[in-house]
Amino acid sequence: MNTTTRMPLSFAIFPCLLLSMAAAAAAMDPAERETLFLVMDAVSSDRDWRSESPDPCSAPWPGLECKPAAPPGSSNAAAPLHVTRLDFGVEPNPSCKDTATFPPQVLTLPHLQSLFFVDCFKNLAATSTLVLPSSANLSYSSLQQLSIRANPSLSGVMPPQLARLKSLQVLTISQNGLIRGEIPQGIGELRSLVHLDLSYNSLSGPVPSQISGLRALVGLDLSYNALSGPIPGRIGELRQLQKLDLSSNNLTGAIPDTVANLTSLTFLALSNNGLTGRFPPGLSGLRNLQYLIMDNNPMGVPLPSELGGLARLQELRLAGSGYSGPIPEAFGQLVSLTTLSLQDNNLTGAIPAGLSRLHRMYHLNLSNNGLGGAVPFDGAFLRRLGRNLDLSGNSGLCLDDGNVVRGVGIGVGACRGGGGGGSLARDTVSSAAGRGVTKRFHLLGPVCVVVVSCILSLNEHA
Repeated sequence: MNTTTRMPLSFAIFPCLLLSMAAAAAAMDPAERETLFLVMDAVSSDRDWRSESPDPCSAPWPGLECKPAAPPGSSNAAAPLHVTRLDFGVEPNPSCKDTATFPPQVLTLPHLQSLFFVDCFKNLAATSTLVLPSSANLSYSSLQQLSIRANPSLSGVMPPQLARLKSLQVLTISQNGLIRGEIPQGIGELRSLVHLDLSYNSLSGPVPSQISGLRALVGLDLSYNALSGPIPGRIGELRQLQKLDLSSNNLTGAIPDTVANLTSLTFLALSNNGLTGRFPPGLSGLRNLQYLIMDNNPMGVPLPSELGGLARLQELRLAGSGYSGPIPEAFGQLVSLTTLSLQDNNLTGAIPAGLSRLHRMYHLNLSNNGLGGAVPFDGAFLRRLGRNLDLSGNSGLCLDDGNVVRGVGIGVGACRGGGGGGSLARDTVSSAAGRGVTKRFHLLGPVCVVVVSCILSLNEHA
């Protein structure tokens, strides 16, 4: 009797179907594959990409991601794989060869969502130019994140074609010292943009007012360029903005009043510019602000008391900006403050006693001003800050004897007589030294009289 069990035909065919579907899913569009190989040839020489990875998406290397893109109503299992992410320059991703050139065709990959060139173009003897395709199909790009960062040999102007990448959410072109030119006005058309970082380049010209079109923007960093002119008033239309960094440029004029509309701000940096004039009214309305960094601007105005209303402020840096008048008493209300830098200004008057009650403070620099009177900090405050406290260069300041802490130098001497009137211990020390010399002369006086008498007596006998 034949007991052989016959397998149904469907069971035999099913594995074949799975293999067929897997093969279909792994297949790449030939044109897309060729574009990828051209990109790899231009950037990296880690391997012979065509011979060693003939079908890249079926066995992707680090830095390459592929995903299926199925038409509506069809199964992903049968969809071809497309390149969705490319990452160059940082291990374990493909390294960049010394003769690497920026491949403009990379932006024609139709399904590419993320593209990174980090620490890639470094050979200053073989510079590469940042050029984007001029073809209209950039408007249909799927690119959401573009990061071109830390490439010292990458040159060229900021490409105006960036405005065609309508799906961009994160744009970082930073630390590429040879990237020059103006910020394209069309950049304001990137309505989906959430983060824009163009810092540490050689950009010039104005901050375009069209940037106000980026209504979804959360972070804007244009620092360390050569941008000039005023801060555009329309920047106040970026109501979602949490970080604004325009520091280390050549910006001039007053801070626009519309900055007070940026109520979501947590970080504001405008240092190392040529900004002048008063702070915008309503600045105390920035209730979420944690960092205000405005060192080295020729402001030349009194410090506004309104800053004392920023209860969440952790760092306030206003050094080297010609501020005059007293330190506002309201600064003693900044209960979250950890750092206060007011050095190298023209501040006068006494140090507000309220600063001594800021228990989170660990860095305080009031040096090189015209402050006077007794320092209102007790020994516990002085020990807590230690070397992070600098009051030097204020000739009128002194420290009550009871608050002097051995081994803690703050650039201020002790008050004479403990009265806090501004006379320093060095005057007392000088007076004490003088009294010591006088006392020594008093002790030597009788001896001198005896010696003189002996000499006169000897002369008489002679």
